[in-house]
Amino acid sequence: MSKSSFKNTIGIKVDVDTHMGMQKGVPALLEMFSRYNIQVSFFIPMGRDNTGRTVKRIFIRKGFLKKASRVGVLKTYGLRTLLYGILLRGPEIAKRAVHLIQEIIKEGHEVGIHGYDHVYWHDHIKHLSKEKTERILKDSVRVYKEITGKAPLSFAAPGWMINPHALDFFQKNGFVYTSDTRGDLPFYPVMEKNRFSIIQIPTTLPTLDEVVGIEGDNPVMLAEYFLTLLKDDLNILTVHAELEGNRWKKFLEHFIKNSMERGFVFKRLIDVADELKNYGKLPFCEISFGTVRGRAGEVSCHSPPLEF
Repeated sequence: MSKSSFKNTIGIKVDVDTHMGMQKGVPALLEMFSRYNIQVSFFIPMGRDNTGRTVKRIFIRKGFLKKASRVGVLKTYGLRTLLYGILLRGPEIAKRAVHLIQEIIKEGHEVGIHGYDHVYWHDHIKHLSKEKTERILKDSVRVYKEITGKAPLSFAAPGWMINPHALDFFQKNGFVYTSDTRGDLPFYPVMEKNRFSIIQIPTTLPTLDEVVGIEGDNPVMLAEYFLTLLKDDLNILTVHAELEGNRWKKFLEHFIKNSMERGFVFKRLIDVADELKNYGKLPFCEISFGTVRGRAGEVSCHSPPLEF
C-alpha cells in the first residue's frame, strides 16, 4: 500500500462490549465526536450481555487477573454488568438501543457487527464448527437488518479472535471488510491455506486497557504516549465504549485534539475500505494466533505479506 494513499490518517473503531457501554458510553462518545466533527465506526453485539461469564478466564487465561486489576474492572463495568450471564439474565445490547443505533447512523457514523454473544465468540470461536459459526453470524445479520433495515457491510471480531468459517461467510454475504486482527497494514487474509477476498483492516495501535498501569495511569500522559506511536500512514485505534466513553474520556479527547493539531484526519473504516478497493492490489497475509503486550490470551495476528 502506498504511504501517500492514507497520509496522516486515523480510523477510530469503537467496540461496544456491554449493555452499560451501549447505554452510557456511546452517548458520551457521540457528543465528543460531534464536537470535533469526526466520523468513526461503531461495532455492536447483536445479542445479550453475558459479561459475567468472563470470570472463568481468571482460571484459564494467564495474565487475565493482573490485567483486570490494572484496568479496575469493578469501577469500569460496575457490579451489575459483572453479574450478567451468571446471576442475572443479560439484557439485549442492540435491541434495547435501537434509538441509539439510529442516532449513530444519523450523525454519519458507521455501524457494524461485533458478534452476537461477545463473551462466547471471544472464548470459543477458534474451535467452532462451520455450522455453529454460520448460525451465530446469521443470527447477528438478522438482528442487524431488523434494526437498521439494511444488510451489514462490516464486522469486528470480539477479542480479535476469528476462524476461516467466519471469513468465508463474510466473503459470501456481501461484507465489504472486517476488522478481526492486530497488525500493521490492510490485507487479504489467508487462513488454514484458504485465501479470501474480503478486506481485513487490522487494529494497528495498542488499546488503552493494554497500556494502563504499564505506560502510566494519567490520561494525558497516556494520550501523549499514543501520539508517539502514530505513523504518517494509516493508523487504526480501537477504543471501548466502557472505557473511553466513561472514566477515560479525557484520554480520548486529548488524543483527538492533539492528533488533529498535528495534521491527522479521521475516516470511518468503511471509507478506508472503499478507498482500498479502488486503490488496487492488496497483499495476502496469513492469520495466526499470537499475543500482544498487555493483553491476556491470544489474538489473531497477521504475517508479513506472502508471495504467490
